[in-house]
Amino acid sequence: MIAISDAIGRLAAALGGGPAAKLAASALIEADALGLSRFGITMLDEWTVDAGPVPTNECRQAISWLDCASCFAPLAVAGATLDLTEAARQFGIAAVFLRGVRGFGRLAPFVRHLADASLVGIAGAEGPPFVAAHGGTRPVIGTNPFALAMGQGTDRVVIDVASSTATMADIRNARVSDTPLPDGIALDDEGLPTRIAADVAALLPRGGQIGSLLGLVVELMAGVAGGGRGNPQARGVFILAIDPARAEERVDWQAKLAGLKSDWMDAGGHWPRGGNVPPEAVLDGVFAQRFDAYLARMTSQTGR
Repeated sequence: MIAISDAIGRLAAALGGGPAAKLAASALIEADALGLSRFGITMLDEWTVDAGPVPTNECRQAISWLDCASCFAPLAVAGATLDLTEAARQFGIAAVFLRGVRGFGRLAPFVRHLADASLVGIAGAEGPPFVAAHGGTRPVIGTNPFALAMGQGTDRVVIDVASSTATMADIRNARVSDTPLPDGIALDDEGLPTRIAADVAALLPRGGQIGSLLGLVVELMAGVAGGGRGNPQARGVFILAIDPARAEERVDWQAKLAGLKSDWMDAGGHWPRGGNVPPEAVLDGVFAQRFDAYLARMTSQTGR
């Protein structure tokens, strides 16, 4: 067993220490705590001691484009999020576009960090084509997650949703276990629905046209405007931060957010929270063994 707070501290130290390392470590550990191991410390398989330095928005511009091809992706996204926090406070609105980003996990922890800083955080990540367009038969976009976070405390909302119901990792796991897929999530190479994981050539968009258009929005922002499109080994990411306090007294956005939450829940809706876990939570012994093995490998490479 290992406490989440202890795991975050140890991993942050192994990643070099500092705020970006702590945010990256927190995001990875949280994913494992939520049972989403493919977005957790498994990402450390991509870590190498000779990874390039995390690029920064040194000129503190409102909009920046950063090449992260040589970086450990969770650190790159964390560093960009921290830079964006300061830029949004300075300019009222700021955006960063990252390209060459490899697997980095979930978007929710990064937009939640922006919300904790009293900002509105919006982010998306495009990737290699796995998902067909609505009405299409061949993959054209990635699973293209989109996330938004706003507010603090009990009113805070964190949305993190992908363009497809399944991921390619789900398909690979189903292939290994020879498990039939649910209906309506995949197509074979002839464009026909399939439940056989080995025959999957494309995933179907979540909710039909809605998931298709959501994925297209992310592709336009992260892939086209951000320059990430066309890299089969990596992805483009965009992160946008808005400071709603710039509205001053003209818009009491916190009261409006609380009112929306009340209306939403009174109508029977679920208020999305983004899946964060309490710091006093613990992870089991199986995770602890995997975690120790990753830290041992990192330590052996750095000599620390």
